[in-house]
Amino acid sequence: MKGKQLKNKNLKLSLSLLVFSLITTSCTPPIPPDVLASYAEAEVTCANGPVNVLATDVTNAPIQAAIDLYVASCPESNVTVTNEIENPNIVITDFTDKEPTKCVDASVQVPIMHKTSSLAYFVSGFDGLYFNADVASEILSGKITNLNDPKIAETNPNFELTDQPLTVLGVKSLAASDEAYLTWLTRVTGNNIDSIQASNLFDSYAELVQAFIQTEGAIALLPSNIIFENTLTFSNLFIEDKEYLFDSSSFASAASQFISNADTDLMEISLDPSITPAQDAGLETTSNPWQGISTVYAELCGSDDSEQSARVFLRFMLRLDAQGQLEIYGYFPIAESLRLKAAGIVGKTLPTPSIDPALLQ
Repeated sequence: MKGKQLKNKNLKLSLSLLVFSLITTSCTPPIPPDVLASYAEAEVTCANGPVNVLATDVTNAPIQAAIDLYVASCPESNVTVTNEIENPNIVITDFTDKEPTKCVDASVQVPIMHKTSSLAYFVSGFDGLYFNADVASEILSGKITNLNDPKIAETNPNFELTDQPLTVLGVKSLAASDEAYLTWLTRVTGNNIDSIQASNLFDSYAELVQAFIQTEGAIALLPSNIIFENTLTFSNLFIEDKEYLFDSSSFASAASQFISNADTDLMEISLDPSITPAQDAGLETTSNPWQGISTVYAELCGSDDSEQSARVFLRFMLRLDAQGQLEIYGYFPIAESLRLKAAGIVGKTLPTPSIDPALLQ
């Protein structure tokens, strides 16, 4: 016990000497950017220069929510989000055809949120259906065409499935999360889905949803933001007799399987299915990861103003409070370790946050 107390005293003495040295010599502390980012959470940094954010109709909502939260702390700030601008300061994209193209001169690229996809369906009186991965694959490839198919009944024993033809609807250009869902099914079933065999392909998800809600038996692969915004009924999955739920715990589990691919300011992350998922928050259990999940990035374009206004706002979008409201709009935060890494990259040229020496004692 005395030895432990002595070690603690020596540790406190060493930390105190370090703090004294930093204060008296004005040396730059050798603190990693991600650690500095965690200290920066204690206060909101404001900048008042104009910031134009390029997004799309579907990503406008979570970005506008971040702007509103930023303005609450920084009333003099001037940030706008639009889907039409030639020279944006920040681009929000997942690099698919539906999203804005990358900056040609991006100085920073970081992940800011995830999106997921699932099979949604419109069949009256049948909320909470489960499909196994093979069934989901066969529905999308046109091999299963009726709700009362024995393979659907196998994973839904509590339902008396009716003779209801299924009408597969789709879009001409898939979202990144849709593609991730198809990749997931291919990985676990070995059945490659080259294309969705849909009776109708629409130019946009908005057009698809209008047809969807008027078509009994409609089924479609849809992103989480579309599903939750329109309160559509979604399916869960069984994979190798394990339950995979389309919910926040499963999304967080999958988010914990993402890794950063390189230590550069153009940060990219990818899903590694072999990684053991993190435990559910506050619990000793681990949800099965919903691996139909993609990443949305933010890019810092061109030169910034003297206040680094675009960089300041991008850093704000990576704060815990800004990340915490993403689920309202059908998106999901990135894992904490990656969030801090991204925040550290963005914050490299911002003022170093003040560190209270008492925190080191």
